Amino acid sequence: MGALTEYLQDCFAEFCPPGWTCRREVRVLDGALAKSLGYTPKADVALECDDGQRRLWIEFEVSRADPVANHAKFATAHLFQPLRSIEAFISMVSGHVVRGRRNLAANTICLMRHIGMNAFHTTLLPSIEPDEIRRLNHLDKHALASLNLQPQREIARAIEISQPVVTTRKHRIYFVGDLLDVLRNLRHWNQQIQTDLARHQWGRRRVRYFVFDRKTKQFAPSKFCAYLPLSLDRPRILPISSPVMTIELYASLDESEARFDGNRAWRHLNEHLAMNLIPLTEDSELSAFFETWSRRVAESIQIDRRGALILCPPKWFG
Repeated sequence: MGALTEYLQDCFAEFCPPGWTCRREVRVLDGALAKSLGYTPKADVALECDDGQRRLWIEFEVSRADPVANHAKFATAHLFQPLRSIEAFISMVSGHVVRGRRNLAANTICLMRHIGMNAFHTTLLPSIEPDEIRRLNHLDKHALASLNLQPQREIARAIEISQPVVTTRKHRIYFVGDLLDVLRNLRHWNQQIQTDLARHQWGRRRVRYFVFDRKTKQFAPSKFCAYLPLSLDRPRILPISSPVMTIELYASLDESEARFDGNRAWRHLNEHLAMNLIPLTEDSELSAFFETWSRRVAESIQIDRRGALILCPPKWFG
């Protein structure tokens, strides 16, 4: 374990929000079961609400070659000693973990949900480049403490992404925790809006904040991209698909739920996932991409008269 994990453990304890208790290196299984299995998962930190209504088992994956090892320990432990409904596993994976292994960790979260766990994946220190993460991980805790790494944001993100924003009859709606989920939503919006039914459900909405995908050169409304719907009816057949927002669900929430809020959405992407907010007037290349895309969806999108603002993933994300 590098110094960065120990530093984060210290910070989660030091900056633990009011109404919460923080412990480190907490065993999940009871002693007899752990002895029988020969192993027990331990959370880097466990955050517990003082009213006993929430407990978060948090793992920091700074640079591991095998970032799903802890996922597997928690998931198999759940088979024998299930986590309670108030408990959630949260994997916080840094950009220093290579892309394929980050995606493996994210997709393993889907597997954990498939067996009935409350499980979430998010980016650890999303504003910091992978090479800088590696350098930081070799500093001692005193040197790390002298830097402005804003650990309070890591705590706030873990708490926020694991708490439903809205609960409907069929879904719990969360803020997205990972940039991969943001872009999945973006690509799904662009795919759906090509159909007559989705265009009818969407209508023609006025939008100011958009998310940009560098790979596809596509955009989508940031509010659509910022929320993750998890079905209350967990599928028991394969294959399953990764959860994404749908235009049908979005339209129903937009008409009935005040907590489904556009300002909260873009601020979450900007502040908690380190997405850069760029006015189109400041980037001619981005503006050209946007003009091409917006012509294709002109019957569905009306650009806000104040001009479009674009949220871009950090450059390290690719």
